[in-house]
Amino acid sequence: MAQITSSVGLISGINTSDLITKLLSLDQQPVNQLQNRIKTASAQKDSFTALAGQVTALQGIAKDLNTKTVYQNTTAKSSDESVLTATTLPGASAGTYQLQVAQLVSAQQAITGGFTDPNNAKVGAGTITIEQGGGEASHQTLLSELNGGQGVSRGQFRLTDRSGKSTVIDASGAITLDDVANKINTSLETSVRARVTQQGLQLTDESGSTLQDLTLRDIGDGTTARDLGLTAATGATVSADGNDLVGSNINTIGRLTPLTQLNDGRGVRSGSAAGGPDFVITAGGTAFDVNITSNIKTVGDLADLISNTGSGTVLGITADGKGLTINHGGGISIAAANNPNTAKDLGFADAADGTSLEGRSVIAGVNSVLLSSLKGGSGLALGTINVQDRTGAVATIDLSRATSFRDVIDGFNDPANGLKLSASLNSAGNGIQLTDISGAGGDLIISNGSATGATDLGIAGTFKSTAPVVSGTNLHRQYVSENSQLQDLNGGNGVAEGSFTITAANGATTTVKISKANYSNLGQVITSINARAIGVTASINANGSGLLLTDSTGGTGQLKVEDVDATTGKDLNITGTAALGVNTLDGAFAKTITLDANDTLNTVQTKINTLGFGVTASIINDGTSAAPYRLSLSAKNTGLDGRIVFDAGTTNLQTRNLVNAQNAAVFVGGKGTQPLLITSSKNSLANVIPNVTVNLTGVSEKPVTLSITPSGDSISADLQKFTDTFNAITTSIDTQSKFDKDTGKGGLLLGDSTAQSIQLDLYSILSGVVQSGGKYRILQDVGLKIGDGGQLSFDADKFKSAYAADAASVQNLFAQTDKGFGTLIKKTVDRLIDPLNGVITVQDNTLGTRVQDFQNQVTQLNTIIAGKKTRLQTQFANLESTLSTLQSQGTAISSIGGLTTTTTRSSTSK
Repeated sequence: MAQITSSVGLISGINTSDLITKLLSLDQQPVNQLQNRIKTASAQKDSFTALAGQVTALQGIAKDLNTKTVYQNTTAKSSDESVLTATTLPGASAGTYQLQVAQLVSAQQAITGGFTDPNNAKVGAGTITIEQGGGEASHQTLLSELNGGQGVSRGQFRLTDRSGKSTVIDASGAITLDDVANKINTSLETSVRARVTQQGLQLTDESGSTLQDLTLRDIGDGTTARDLGLTAATGATVSADGNDLVGSNINTIGRLTPLTQLNDGRGVRSGSAAGGPDFVITAGGTAFDVNITSNIKTVGDLADLISNTGSGTVLGITADGKGLTINHGGGISIAAANNPNTAKDLGFADAADGTSLEGRSVIAGVNSVLLSSLKGGSGLALGTINVQDRTGAVATIDLSRATSFRDVIDGFNDPANGLKLSASLNSAGNGIQLTDISGAGGDLIISNGSATGATDLGIAGTFKSTAPVVSGTNLHRQYVSENSQLQDLNGGNGVAEGSFTITAANGATTTVKISKANYSNLGQVITSINARAIGVTASINANGSGLLLTDSTGGTGQLKVEDVDATTGKDLNITGTAALGVNTLDGAFAKTITLDANDTLNTVQTKINTLGFGVTASIINDGTSAAPYRLSLSAKNTGLDGRIVFDAGTTNLQTRNLVNAQNAAVFVGGKGTQPLLITSSKNSLANVIPNVTVNLTGVSEKPVTLSITPSGDSISADLQKFTDTFNAITTSIDTQSKFDKDTGKGGLLLGDSTAQSIQLDLYSILSGVVQSGGKYRILQDVGLKIGDGGQLSFDADKFKSAYAADAASVQNLFAQTDKGFGTLIKKTVDRLIDPLNGVITVQDNTLGTRVQDFQNQVTQLNTIIAGKKTRLQTQFANLESTLSTLQSQGTAISSIGGLTTTTTRSSTSK
């Protein structure tokens, strides 16, 4: 049976619980006092913790103010944001720049001939080839490449035709020689036709008048006409005695010609893993090494390098301006050394003859490419070609001295041949095209002469009159080389930083890590792969269109390339696994599609888009009744690096460009000067002005001013944060330290010396003076001052004016080593929140210890009180027990007395 308990004694009737509580209440008073102290100390500790957090915020501000790079921030302002804007990074060069946007970037768009039906009309069997980033047998010549690298100044000149009509040709926005020719040809005031030749320009009067000579003159102090080779001297008037004015040769090499421009942009290969000289020149019996290091950038640099040997050897230019010569009076020879390609790329084969060595042409004719760039860079030697046109006329075309593809076309078009043929680039732009202009019905017969030229050009054979146009084969101009910049590959998207793994057929592996710091061109990637010596070698492929990996291990596995991280291998176009029995992986930036006799526009569109390379295809309807359906091709990437060469082969998908790929072009320096031309495959220019990215949004007829000025915006923001945080801290301390007369109560930190110390330390910052700080020595000089109620205020406008007037002095005020306010703030903050000895840290620890001490005392007192309570409870329980015993005894005694009386009576009765 459960025991029944009660706070009231069953015998005594005493309320023991209440009595015990009252007896212990005096003992509880010290505990209550300690608990109040714990509450106060804890609140004070929380307050100092909050102050520590606020003061810590000042530490971050101090770090910013003490960082010198923050004072290198700039801001960019454009005078016409519809043309360009800019963003800057720390360290951008402050100044005012004149930029004229001549053209924005564009993506190539091409279109085929028309077909009657997209689903049923057959396009013809054959192989389509798509090349990305190059492959044409032509090159549009920039004005900056002419006159030995001096370029052409962009200005105005006056042109007067033979009828006396005159016009001003404004070439200030011209980028190429074709642009100048187009300016002349589209002039409505005069009747003059401009033609781009291999050497430069030729003007032909078409007015039909003989009233006067064809004349041309630069305007003012301009030199445009002179630089174009059309006048002999600045300001001179040149007259053509007749209808033609043939400009002088401006397509030449000079001291300013970059080595990277030679060989159709393939440049000059130099350096080797073994180090040492690239080639050796022996002059007058004495040999000396030539090593083309990274600081040898122009033909002039190379000439100086050779002349500085003291051997008397001179690097010169050939008579036609297209090649180099090396001369020495005592006999000279040149031989390859550690890099077998350097002398070759300069136009010299290993040779030793006489006092002069004359190299082959290393630049082509205007708008053309070298024959040495064709056939994947192995070159073409064409010799003579025999031709019989459809009229029966026979001629031998001598191409043995041809050095550029333009020479080949001009050779066929030479009127002296007597042929009724017109030679030009084929529709793909990668070979020759011969068109019959006789209208005769005979056969066109082309055959090899002294060499295999006709075969190499893909035009050998007998062609019936049903084929009025003979299109030559793809001549495979090399457009990927060891000097190709990684940033230009992959359609202009570049090669990502990252790693890829090569696994040879025998299982050997190596990982190649590409970084911008160590790899800038494809040759460095090739050198790195070949240095791994796992039996896989890297080279440029046979067509000059990409990287080739060749496995020579003889293993039974398969050559494989896999990306480890990023898309590096994919961007180089080499990821994948070689087919069984094939020991190569070809990273050509070219793809082929095979069409059969049943393919239509729809199936071709699907095949091109499924290929996913370089171009997207769509079918359009031009609205004509006969054959309205055309295949429209759009390059996936913008600019010249994203352009494509679409070779339709034997199919009927011959194309023409609607929009030519072009890079964005910007003149730096302004109109009427000698501006610097900058081109980009994107509508942005990075680091043309150091640490500035210029974003192009429109074309301008006049220069736009871009102002890069020092910017104190981030510093101003830090000073505003400092002001707000400072005031938050001091206001918090003031609020918690005051005495409220109305309530008669003091704040939590009233009389606290630590809180007062924190305030004094913070205010001491504001009274500091920075010696040798320049123009500004105190914070008030830059807009920081104490106002009413001890509050700090910040005048952002005053700071802005001070920074604009003398940014260096502002930097010294805050960031001067060990003396600036940034350091002063940091030292003050460290003194307050140092993890070991900081004022706030010590106080926080003290209060924490105090709380713990009070808590320990409370625990001890509670233990004592609990014991006393237990004793009292025991004593009262014993009392009740005793009373219960006494009561029981009393009852027993009473019971005994009653029994005695009864017994007596019984005895009497008896």
